[in-house]
Formats: sequence, C-alpha cells, structure tokens
Amino acid sequence: MADQFANDSVADSSSDPALPPDRSPTEQDEPQGPGCLPGVLAATLLMGVVCFILFAVSAWLIFQKRGDLASRTLRGTVIPELEQSRLGPEEKRLVIDQLTTLAADLEAGRYENWQAGGIMQRLINSPMMRWGDLLAVAAWAEANLPEPERAEASKQISRFFRAAELDRAVARDLHDILAPVATGESTTGFVQLRSDLTVEAVAEVVKRSRLVADRAAVPDQNFPAVSLAEVVRRQIEIGGRDGAT
Repeated sequence: MADQFANDSVADSSSDPALPPDRSPTEQDEPQGPGCLPGVLAATLLMGVVCFILFAVSAWLIFQKRGDLASRTLRGTVIPELEQSRLGPEEKRLVIDQLTTLAADLEAGRYENWQAGGIMQRLINSPMMRWGDLLAVAAWAEANLPEPERAEASKQISRFFRAAELDRAVARDLHDILAPVATGESTTGFVQLRSDLTVEAVAEVVKRSRLVADRAAVPDQNFPAVSLAEVVRRQIEIGGRDGAT
C-alpha cells in the first residue's frame, strides 16, 4: 500500500502543468539581473554628450569663419547672379563694385564676425537680387499698357521701390510681387522673369506692389527712381554698425 501511494505521488508531481517538463519540482526561480539596460542608457548618454560637444565646436568654428563664409557667398553666388540680372549697366556696375569691395574687406579682416553677420543678413533680406526684374516689368508696362493702367503701374511700382528704400519692404515681398511673372527655380535656387509677359500677369504685379506699399504706409503717389546702389550702401553701413537685426 505504501509503495502504491509513493508511486501515485511521483506520477501526480510529474504531471503538474505548473512545472516545465525540463525542470524538477525542487528547482527555485532565481532573481533576474538588470540585464543590458544600464549599458544602453550609459551609451545613449555618452553619445548625447559627444553630439553636443561636436555641435558646439561646429557652431564655434562657423561663428569664427563668418567673414570668410560671407566673402565666399558674395563671390560665388550673389555677384554672379547680379551680373546676369536685368539691372541697367551703370547701376549693375555700381552695385557689383560695392559688393566686390565688401568681399575684399571681409577677406582682409576689416570687419569683425558680428559685423559680417549683420551685413550679410541685411543684404540677403534686401530685395536687391530681383530689383532688375521689377524694373523690367515696369518698362514692359510703360511700353504695352494703355492709359490709365500705365500710369497706375508706374505709380505703384515706384511706391514699392520707395518702401524698399525706407527698409519697409524686403526680399520676400518682392518675391511675392513677382510670382505671377516668374519661372521656376534655377539650379542655384533663384527664379527668373518670364519672357512672355501678359497684361493680366503684369496687372497682378501692380496690384501686389500696391498692397505692399499700402502696408508700408507709403503715400499713394509717384516717387523718383530709387538707386539700388544707394540701398546696398546703406545696408552695408547699418549692418557694419549695428550687426544683425
């Protein structure tokens, strides 16, 4: 009887579903260790510190090289684009001469980094890159629009140039004004004036010029021609004096 009871006990314990088949009923669950989580956290923290240091060093190097970067931008992008622009020959020469002199001064270290940054910010924000395109639209309107549309176009476009002269209109304003008569972006990221101007597209340019001039609180009247060379000169002067805005 005792032997039968022992055999039944062994059979019952071996068939217990709570015990895995490869473990004996006397084995105890051992506590689990922390695994690889601390190592992962430490590695992540270390990578974050390294990335922060690299970013800080890169930012410091860029800050120290702002004059050199500004000069390269002028010589490699801004001046070549202006040379291909629709500015009049004399105005184009004056502007390019100013920017060439500025590039040489930056290379010679005549401006500190904060001054170089301020000058370039003001030049980039100014509408100088597409100034000639709006002049070309004004000339087209003068030659092709009937009165009184021709007089209205001359007045509103002159009001925009006055707003730019007063630093109340910037590059993005001119970009928006010329959108109805613009092509797609070139490989350098610039847009050009379309060759097939129409009365409808030019009328939209005139309307947008009026809206920008109204926002800039420019009186609704004709203004004398504004010199882009003078606008550029002022941007260089103010940027060198006050730095970035």
